[in-house]
Amino acid sequence: MRKVILFLLALTLLFSLPITAAAASNLTTEQKYEVLKQKGIFSGFTDGSSRLYQSMTREQFAQVLFKLFELPEPQGFPSYVDVIKTRWSYTPVEAVTKAGLMLGVGNREFDPASPVTVEQLAAILVRGFQFSGDGGYVVGKASKWARASVGIALQRGLIPQMSDYTVPATRGLLVEATYAVYDQTNQAPLSVKSVQPISNQMVRVNLSQAASSADKDRFALKDILGVTVNIQQSILSPDGLSVAIVTDRQVANRTHTLYVDGVPWTYMAPSDDTSKPTVVSLTRQLNSVIEVVFSEPVDHGTATDASNYWFNNNLKLTSIQLSDDNRKVTMTTSQQNDGTTYRLSIRNVKDLAGNRMDDWNGTFYVDSSIPRASFDFDVPTARLKLTFSEKIDPGLAKNLGQYSIDKGISVVRADLAGDGKTVILTTSRQNDGTVYTLTVGGIRDLAGNTMNTQTFAFVGVANPGPNVQLQSIVAVNQDTLEVTFNRGLSDADVSRLGVTVLTDNNKGFSMSGWQSFNMRKAGIDRVVLIQYRNSDPHPQFFLSGHAYLARVTGVANLITANNADLQSFAGTNVINLDPSVTQVIALSKNTVKIVFSEPVKNVSEKAFIVREKDGNYVTILDDTLGNPNAVVTDVTLVLKDSFEKDHLYVMSFVPGLITDAAGWNGLSSSEVTFPGV
Repeated sequence: MRKVILFLLALTLLFSLPITAAAASNLTTEQKYEVLKQKGIFSGFTDGSSRLYQSMTREQFAQVLFKLFELPEPQGFPSYVDVIKTRWSYTPVEAVTKAGLMLGVGNREFDPASPVTVEQLAAILVRGFQFSGDGGYVVGKASKWARASVGIALQRGLIPQMSDYTVPATRGLLVEATYAVYDQTNQAPLSVKSVQPISNQMVRVNLSQAASSADKDRFALKDILGVTVNIQQSILSPDGLSVAIVTDRQVANRTHTLYVDGVPWTYMAPSDDTSKPTVVSLTRQLNSVIEVVFSEPVDHGTATDASNYWFNNNLKLTSIQLSDDNRKVTMTTSQQNDGTTYRLSIRNVKDLAGNRMDDWNGTFYVDSSIPRASFDFDVPTARLKLTFSEKIDPGLAKNLGQYSIDKGISVVRADLAGDGKTVILTTSRQNDGTVYTLTVGGIRDLAGNTMNTQTFAFVGVANPGPNVQLQSIVAVNQDTLEVTFNRGLSDADVSRLGVTVLTDNNKGFSMSGWQSFNMRKAGIDRVVLIQYRNSDPHPQFFLSGHAYLARVTGVANLITANNADLQSFAGTNVINLDPSVTQVIALSKNTVKIVFSEPVKNVSEKAFIVREKDGNYVTILDDTLGNPNAVVTDVTLVLKDSFEKDHLYVMSFVPGLITDAAGWNGLSSSEVTFPGV
């Protein structure tokens, strides 16, 4: 994995060229290729062609990496029998191998002419940049190990939709994918052509290449005396080729320096107002109201002249007024159609100095539908579920004042789900068989439309779910307790569960400075393991010959009457050792199973190294988990190379990766020898 991350890191450095995201998206594949070629990263063929629709081979890939990293030429003997010193790719192949960027495929072979497939390219990008997601449903042929990566790459626009992702990736596809990653992860410096003072409150930055954004934080302004001038806003032109910087008043005829992405540009502030007014914002309010804010006070006559405003899609202007500060124009229109995008054009509006604005166009989208909620009552938990027809304002969704229930109970908690539309309500204690009415109102969607008040009836449940009874506490080792209940616990109960040790041999006991980690016992949902630690990575808390008394807390519906939440347990002489590998079993010619001494995490194919005893390394393709965050007791690896019967193999482990479930103690095993099949 290290070689993949280094490679993608280098590609990111490569694309720190002064090309904005907007400009890059307008380039053809050939133009993008030419940029790479000019930087010496890609090479054309002897006939002058780019052959972007041919596949990229492993040795061509090595050539790209060699130039990209400016690697030193290798010394010594050839590493591979199929890439000897007389082959054109010998130098780059040896260089990337010694740098750890690429490895062979086994048996001292590099397989230089083998192509890189689309799904391999997707997996490299997704893993290297740690893009997350479930990948969605992939339409088209993809290997099982790569399907999730292909789905995520499709969602992020790194690769196009294809019927078969196992085919070789073309040189052009590699160029396009790299540019897509660049667009998502980089912001190139603004390419400034000139800085032009428009007035003593506005400076125009002219660009030689179009920009897609220009936040005001990228600019700073000082006068010749070192006094900082506040920048109010930065306004990017529709074509992306200029930025209007609106400032506090600058001292006339004084030299000023504008810093753009840290680069200084000096000019003299003008004495007169020669700047043209510009539109700062266009927003749609409810009831067909449109608000336009200008960069400075504007002339009342031209600002309220209806002929200076025009809407498309047959939308008519019905009224117009100017605010007291002469900067905001408020318009009402004829009926706006829901789900329609309208364009507003403005011209001929002047500022108070008589400067006439340039023609301007902007768009707004109409969402006038009000949100509606559907209702469901979850009997096992006695919680109320509201599902809205669209995403709603998160602040209002969580505000308990938007919900009320009759007959003496109330909503005590409101949680908004990740979809932005589902709200789960927890109430105070309900009475069995009582019909309650929930009233919901005042909640708005993201466009500001407020729902109509709705009511829903439900029958109360006094004691949702059976009560929980503590059954036992056992010290499985000197820093881990096993807590058993009469029934399964929810995930929330497991995470909130706490055990406080009160006495040790009838004397007071302190847990100050302790940390804890909770997890279910594998395969048993009513048993929870709690591991503790302090500054000592291997503490000895629960000692043999000691009797402890502890109290359990944090579990919903836990029986506490008559000290039912108290339990005694004995210490032990068992020390909690670091996790280790107990078995390595070759299941087939191309699969091997690893069994651990306890639940572990951070398990992936990059944590393992397999080689023949006194022989070659075996290439690992993937693990069957696909999730390094999973807590497991075993894992199966899929190999590219095949085991041979009666041969001995050695598995070693990359230090610092696999840990116990708590993430506190690393794997202790160094090497395990096992036979092939």
